[in-house]
Amino acid sequence: MPMPEIQPAGGFSRRRLIFNIGGLGAAGLASIALAPRVARAGQTKLDQRSAAYQPTPKGRARCDNCTQWQTPDACKLVEGKINPAGWCVLYARKP
Repeated sequence: MPMPEIQPAGGFSRRRLIFNIGGLGAAGLASIALAPRVARAGQTKLDQRSAAYQPTPKGRARCDNCTQWQTPDACKLVEGKINPAGWCVLYARKP
């Protein structure tokens, strides 16, 4: 049987406080882990490694049928030369 949460007159409990502090710590660690992937000042595109770009398709998902595709060999979100038959995690199928 779970223990009931006892709340003092102020409306908070130690359990909730510890839970909230833990959540803030996890958010801080996540931001540190993702920091290298954030674009540098003036850079608007991700590098191919950060986007997990591969020059081959993933099933029917291909760069040339993605909303971010720019003919003949570019992407709005990923830097460098892009293979029309490639794929990355930013893939979004054209409507």
